[in-house]
Order: sequence, then structure tokens, then C-alpha cells
Amino acid sequence: MKIGIPKEIISQEYRVSVNPETAKALLQGSHELFVETSAGAGSGYTDEMYQQLGCTVVDTASEVFDRSELIIKVKEPSMDEVEMLRNKTIFTYLHLSSSKALTEKLLECNVTGLAYETVVINNSTPMLKPMSEIAGRLSLLDAIELLKKSKGGKGKLIAGTSLAEPANVLIIGGGIVGINAMQMSLGLGASTTLLDVNNDTLSRIKEAYPAVNIAESSKSVIEGILPIVDIVVGAVLTPGGKPPTVISKEMLKLMEPKTILSDVSVDQGGCFETSRPTTHDNPTYLVDDIIHYCVKNIPSAVPFTATNSLNEATRPFILKFANSGLNGMFDDNNLLMALNTFKGKLTNQEVAQAHNLDFVDPKEA
Repeated sequence: MKIGIPKEIISQEYRVSVNPETAKALLQGSHELFVETSAGAGSGYTDEMYQQLGCTVVDTASEVFDRSELIIKVKEPSMDEVEMLRNKTIFTYLHLSSSKALTEKLLECNVTGLAYETVVINNSTPMLKPMSEIAGRLSLLDAIELLKKSKGGKGKLIAGTSLAEPANVLIIGGGIVGINAMQMSLGLGASTTLLDVNNDTLSRIKEAYPAVNIAESSKSVIEGILPIVDIVVGAVLTPGGKPPTVISKEMLKLMEPKTILSDVSVDQGGCFETSRPTTHDNPTYLVDDIIHYCVKNIPSAVPFTATNSLNEATRPFILKFANSGLNGMFDDNNLLMALNTFKGKLTNQEVAQAHNLDFVDPKEA
């Protein structure tokens, strides 16, 4: 298979979809790799490293797309990239539930779109997990930075002192993001509360982390906590679908000015009503004097760690798809879960529901 690795184009995205180790494994399978120049530079991988393995390094993204059947990326494609993807296949984080326009563009261009985030095995999302771990940890660390008065925050120290109370952190969602944010919060000495809708999940978390406060998530519980919190981490996940809204615009009035809302669910459309995607170079905005942090690609701040964690998770699936092709995909239920669009048909039910579009079962497509 002819496989293309373009350079990521969104603001401050330094990850690369295929590191040298994955490239080597693909080349050993007799596949051809076309790598855009400097695609790996942000993660510490030079063009020479790819060339020495046997990859072809090309000057432009258009050449990568032209010469490839399969494009492997980290982030969702731009509209211009989708034009170059006509009748081709892409494997990446698609997050289609957050964009009807991108969904319709992929369908219009007959793109076969496979998404890392919609593969769920034993109630786990193996290709989303490593980025969720990083995003959960960084969401808390970045929010702590925003607490500083010099950054526009309340001027609180996360751990407090022997004579001053610690900051109050609320985490909504007990999945991978929420647990990692909670671990950071507890470790740094904050007063930490975690909410989830599953009582079994809450019981397991409380048993493992006795210092955390837990409660079943509901509108009334959240409203009762918001007046005293300093940081809220939104860590709600619906695999493939848009997460529910857990904090409305009206609820912002309950919070103290300069409270921080960090929405890690923004890739999928966000779990706060007032969330909209931001970038690392302009990460925050104010709504009703509440600080919103809604960066879509949080893990790209640590690209070496993120790229290699991502590749460890995606490599088996990429190799399986490259070796079996489209026909083999329909005999592999795990790969089939990745299929979101196929020959102009939408094959992910959660995305179809999010945008009120027609759904076709992947095996019927």
C-alpha cells in the first residue's frame, strides 16, 4: 500500500502520525511511505531518519496526497486536505460529531474515513487512551498556571499553605481524562471533587483514591458545587458522539469571577454550553468573567511523549489495515468500528445522530 504522512497544519501541532518505529514496521511489510518534509521535526525526528529507513521524503503536502492511497494523520483534515483526499482513505482522529461541515465534505468527496477514537474494545478506547492520559494531566497543569494573578486568574496557590486553604477543583467525568486530572489535582494538594453518572465507577475511584470527594453527577449537584470551585475540568466522553452539556451558560452566574473552565471534551463538541475550540497560542477567552480553556490539541504541547504514546497505541491497527486493505477491514470488527465514512455513506451511528444525517451499517455499506 502507498501510505502518506503529511505534516500537521493546525496551530502549534507538533505531533507526527507515524514515527520512525512505525515507519520501519510498515516498510518491513513492503508498503511504500511518502513523508512530507519536516513532518516529524516537531517531535524530534528528522527527514534523514525517515530516508535512512527507506521512506520517500517529498516537499509538499499535495505530493504526499497525490502519491498515496492511505493518508495517516494525527488531527482531523482541513477542507483543503479533504479535497486532496477524494476517493482515498484517511486514518486519524476525525471527531466528526463536532463538525457537520467536515462530515458532509468527507461524504461529498467519497473519502473512506477511519477514526482512532471510535474503536471501543472491552469498554476502552485503546487509540484514544494515551492522548486522554496526557490531556487530563495537562488540563490540570495548564489550569493551575491560569490561576496566577499575572495570567488573569484569582491569584490562588493550588495547594494553599499551612495557613491558607487549597484551591477547589471539580472534575466532571470519571474516565481516563478525569482520573488523570484527578491524580494531578490530588498530588498537588488541591481539594478535589470528582463526579460521574456511574456509581460503580465512583466506588472504584474512591477505594483507590480515598482523598477525593465523589458524588453522582447531576445538574443540582453541579450547581451546588460551582459557587466554591476555582477550576472545573470537563472530562465527559461519548465515544464517537457529542458529549452532553453539563454546564449551561446560565450556570456561569453561580461561579466566582475568574473561575476556570477547562473543557477537554471540546474535540467532540464540548461539554460546556459556552465552549468553543481554542489554540495553544490563544488558549483562553472570557464569558461572563469566567475563564474558558478549550484547546483542541492539548497533547501537542508535549509532542515527543505524545507522538510516541500515540504510535504505540495506533501501530497495531495501522499495520493491520495496511496489510489487509479495505476488503480485510470488513472481516475485522475492531477495524470496522473505526470506519466513519465509506464511499459517500456515513457509517457511524453516533455521528449520524449528532448531525441528523442518514446512517448506513458498515457491513451493508
